[in-house]
Amino acid sequence: MAIVEVRIDDRLIHGQVSTLWVPHFSVERLLVVDDAVAADEDRKAVLRFACPPQTKLSVFDTEKAAEKLSRRIDEGIRVMIVAVGPIPILRMRELGYSLPAVTVGNMSRRPETRQVANLAYATDEEVAAFTELLNFGVKFAFQPTPTTRREDLTAAITKLNEGK
Repeated sequence: MAIVEVRIDDRLIHGQVSTLWVPHFSVERLLVVDDAVAADEDRKAVLRFACPPQTKLSVFDTEKAAEKLSRRIDEGIRVMIVAVGPIPILRMRELGYSLPAVTVGNMSRRPETRQVANLAYATDEEVAAFTELLNFGVKFAFQPTPTTRREDLTAAITKLNEGK
C-alpha cells in the first residue's frame, strides 16, 4: 500500500479533501480511521456520499486499521488516511502500526481547546497524543490545502504541552 498522505481533519471527507487533496495525490482509496465513526452507520453513509466517485472508501476503527495496514492488504493502491485528531493515530501506533508524518488541517474550536495552529485547536488529551507521537518521531505540519505552505508544528505542540 502506498500511503500518500495522512491527514487530521475533524470534518473527515469534505469539499477540500474531495476536490483538492484526492486529485493532488491521485488517491485511489480514502481510509477514515475512527472508532466512533466506524460504529455509526449513518456517519459512514454520509462519508460514502462525500467520497469522490473515482475513490474507494474504507472506514475502520483503530484496531482494524492497524491490523490491515500492518498486513499491507492494499499493496499498490494510493491511500490517504484521514482521522479526526491525533488520538486514533496514537492508538494505531500503540497497536503496532507507525506513521512517519501527519498533516494537520482543520480541528474546530471546541470547549476546553487551545490553538495549535490557524484553524487547529486541541484538547489536553489531544495535545498529550500529539506530544507522545512527537516523542516517537512522528512529524506534524499544518497545511489547510495542498497548495498552501506547510508549517512545522513541533514548536507549537511543545509549547502547548509546557503551558498546561
